[in-house]
Amino acid sequence: MSRTIKDAIIACSKEFTSINEYRTITRRNGHEIITVTDNKVLLTNLIPNGSEKTGSSTIDLIDDLNFMPSEILLNETEELCCIYNHSNIWLFSLTREGSKFSFSVTYKIDLTLQQGTQIIQVVFNNKSKYSSEIVVLTNHEILTYNINISLKEYVQRVALHELNTGAFDYESSIVDPVSICFGSSKADIFSDSKQLTPQDDITLYLLTSDASIYKIFPFFPSELSVSKEWLSDLFDLTTLTFKTVEDEIEQSKLLSSVKVAALLQNTRDPLSIVIENTIPAVYRRGKLVGPLCLESFPEDLYAQNAIKLLALPNGVMVIVFDHSVVVFSTNHGSRMIFEHQTGDTEDSFQLLETLFFDEKHGSIDTATAHPVSNDSIFLTASNGSVIQVDFSQWMSLLSSGLETGDLSEFSKLCESERLPTEIINLGKMNLPKEESLDSSVHLRSHENQIWFAWNTRDVFAMVVKKDTEDILSMFLISVAVESKYEEGEYDNGKTKVCEDSLYKSELVRTFEEEDVPQIKKSLQKITEITLAMKKCPTIILNEDETTLDDLKVVHNFTELVSAGQLILYKVLSILSKRLKMLSVEYHQQLTAYHTVMMKKEKILQNYLKLKNAFLEAKERQDQLLVKMAKVMNNTEILEAKGNMKSELSRMRDYVIRKERELKELNELVSNVKNAEDSVLLKNKEELLNDYHNRRSLAVFRQNLASQKVFIDTLVERINSFQLD
Repeated sequence: MSRTIKDAIIACSKEFTSINEYRTITRRNGHEIITVTDNKVLLTNLIPNGSEKTGSSTIDLIDDLNFMPSEILLNETEELCCIYNHSNIWLFSLTREGSKFSFSVTYKIDLTLQQGTQIIQVVFNNKSKYSSEIVVLTNHEILTYNINISLKEYVQRVALHELNTGAFDYESSIVDPVSICFGSSKADIFSDSKQLTPQDDITLYLLTSDASIYKIFPFFPSELSVSKEWLSDLFDLTTLTFKTVEDEIEQSKLLSSVKVAALLQNTRDPLSIVIENTIPAVYRRGKLVGPLCLESFPEDLYAQNAIKLLALPNGVMVIVFDHSVVVFSTNHGSRMIFEHQTGDTEDSFQLLETLFFDEKHGSIDTATAHPVSNDSIFLTASNGSVIQVDFSQWMSLLSSGLETGDLSEFSKLCESERLPTEIINLGKMNLPKEESLDSSVHLRSHENQIWFAWNTRDVFAMVVKKDTEDILSMFLISVAVESKYEEGEYDNGKTKVCEDSLYKSELVRTFEEEDVPQIKKSLQKITEITLAMKKCPTIILNEDETTLDDLKVVHNFTELVSAGQLILYKVLSILSKRLKMLSVEYHQQLTAYHTVMMKKEKILQNYLKLKNAFLEAKERQDQLLVKMAKVMNNTEILEAKGNMKSELSRMRDYVIRKERELKELNELVSNVKNAEDSVLLKNKEELLNDYHNRRSLAVFRQNLASQKVFIDTLVERINSFQLD
């Protein structure tokens, strides 16, 4: 079966090697390959009539493409294909698998990008109805478009420069976003079991170039389309978390999550849940929170650039750097955080493994997950190297442990120095030249450069061999029966670098267990033969007196001797075989010993190197602690100065206010005094002619004199008043 599909791939090798710049992706059946090249979108069917013995066929899906896409992707139902570059997004419909018709409807998203804004990545929201909603990441915002609603207006927008971290309640910006992905991965094509992950399905992660990870949970599509079991699992997980929390404050934070899960659970048609009509406005959009805590983050990675974020099964995620790969598991909580809420998430990531790659491989341009099992990733480097990082050995233990609830074996692996991850160099490919973008951020490139094809048993990967244009390198990257890697004769550059296995002896059983029982049985038979020989009469043969009985006795004796010789020969053969096995075992052990001794020196050198690096890191840490202490001291001084400045400002305002009040009071006293003097002068004659007036005037003069004395005293005290 695998040989025939391999022959089908070889038969189509000319179609794959005769193109220059391209993008490619394979449909779920494994033999329909979509390729974008020369302003066309082609679909090549390796098995057009359902038989691997027939030839291939190629049809044109689109022939008027006016840009070269940076990536191509399919939605979960494989009814839509998306191609995009930094300024354009096209979606086109696909016919059913095996169809020979090229009918396709193209949807062009009408983007209005501001100057300096470019598209970084596009992903499908596969929990939307018909999987027709896409999430677009630009360097300033996250936009969501639903082609069933509009090609011009987005249905949701998240501005990256309006992020509120919640920790100190201030506005900050997300700098240099490079990748987004949902928390769930594609299901294994060959596996019958389907694991529901409702929380991961509606969690959107965002990665920046400095390896900071943010998330939005929940990230609802405009129209949710899931199964009833999916809704039940979401409700059960949320309510279970709510019941296990004893703190009333934490329970109050989970109330909104329980309410949303209950509203979704009570919908009549889970395949068509319009979020706007089902959930209140305050609970429709999740809040962008982060950065999330990544435990034990390696210090050497701070000097590298993160380029892509991948989601693998069982809650495992991968950050791809330009010279390394970091694997971690998510600690996903059930609390949904919405836009109107304050605070931050308590979710974190646990580091599982860090893999560094030498400079000889060049910088990593991009990474893609295994198209079938999703238990390994393929790296494409700048020098053309194609590297497979295989997690299948420990990923299978994790999967079985999650199914049975017993993670003891996987925990033992995590306690070891490193996980049994295989790094396989598949060789070098001929990378097409790509148009470089003017960007200050190191973005991924050379997406979708590896062709994949498979049947129900084998999975193949194909690339154009380095420094050639018409030689196709083909690799058997996984099989359903046994883990075995095979390479076509078109490429001889594959080397396998994996973890050294322990020495295993070829001696299955020991000498006492295997050979001693046989020898004892043989010696017992020889003893029996010896006793039988002793019972034989002693005969002196004489030619003249020999009888028939004498010859019969001699014949029986000869048979006993021959049987004893055969048994002795068998014993000697057993001993000789054991000695040969021991000799071979000795040489193997000697060879293994020399190999171990040679590796011991290398390991010792690496140990010394790591020790020096550790000491340097410790010294840097001590220096950082000293610097941090100085910074904290300076911070306290600045805080004290700020407090003193605020207090002085308050005192200055107080003095100014009192001076202003004093001035107003002086003016008031002067006005009152002037007013009284003017009234007396005006009515002086009239008052002097009237006796009663003169008498009242005398009284007023006495009062005025006393008031004047009082006012002068008051003015004198006010003028002499000073603020300390």
